[in-house]
Amino acid sequence: MKKTHVVIITIIFLLMVSLTFAQEGQRTYVSGDVAAVNTPNGVVLEGEQVAVTVPIQGTAKPRTQTMHRAKVNQQAAATKATQVQNAASLKKGEPRVKVSTTSTETDVYNVDIKNKKGTTDYGVVEQTVTGPKGKQTTQGVVYSAYAPSKAALTNDKKTEISLAGGATMMTNKDNRDDKYGSIGLGASVSMLYAMNNYLSVGVDYMMLHPKGKTHNDGVQERHYHGMYAHDISLAGKLTFNPWDNFRIYSPMGVGMMNARMKTVIDGADDSENKWGAALYIGAGMQYDITDCMFAGLEYRYTYGFISDKDLSDQHKDRDLQFHTVMLRLGMRF
Repeated sequence: MKKTHVVIITIIFLLMVSLTFAQEGQRTYVSGDVAAVNTPNGVVLEGEQVAVTVPIQGTAKPRTQTMHRAKVNQQAAATKATQVQNAASLKKGEPRVKVSTTSTETDVYNVDIKNKKGTTDYGVVEQTVTGPKGKQTTQGVVYSAYAPSKAALTNDKKTEISLAGGATMMTNKDNRDDKYGSIGLGASVSMLYAMNNYLSVGVDYMMLHPKGKTHNDGVQERHYHGMYAHDISLAGKLTFNPWDNFRIYSPMGVGMMNARMKTVIDGADDSENKWGAALYIGAGMQYDITDCMFAGLEYRYTYGFISDKDLSDQHKDRDLQFHTVMLRLGMRF
């Protein structure tokens, strides 16, 4: 019986020793209500506290401490590598930054142009940009002012009406080589429209009235009463210098003429009139007093396709011809 008791007591003692060592190898981690347990199969997370017994062999250090040290070593190695890279970068030096500079120059100046057409004043901006692509220059007009000349204002007006008056002379002679008349009155009224700055067209009425003339006495007396010639023409005016205030021009026209003359010989009178074609051409000069008003001097040579035989029995059978000088005054609108 004593041996049996001794065996039982020995077994109980061994079991107690085993439980004691088993408790020393047990690791339990608790974080709030959740337990993290380190087991041979890894860490187990449970919703309540769990105890796991891990056999302890010798003086082995906890696994968590070994993992912590490895992590520290990795961080140290990374830090060292970074330092090495930084040192290498400093040896190479920082790259030089290329800076592209651009400069801009701006000039503003006035330009005045004065000619026969007027005065033009305008401002010009010139900008020069120098940059990576080289030098580039641009220009632009920022303002402009134009003051037209008197000639320009005159040319803007297209319609003119003028009245002229002066002296006219008939060159025809009778069969005794005596003139039909002496210097008399000539007049003209014109209305023209400017097709352009050089040419104007319209209508013209002209009246030519040389004074009558008497030749010889007694039976040989011949008295030519003053002739009247009325001419209506399609008229033209050619201006040679339209941008001047003092202008040179040529009047011209073609139309119809009616001529009438009374002849008295030895108390017997004979009055005749005749229609026929006529034309005139001449030269003139005029000054623009304003852009609306002008005055000038004009000469016309007029040829009527009317023979003197149709007007007098003392004829030479010559067509009528006149020379006329007139002062002309007109206005434009």
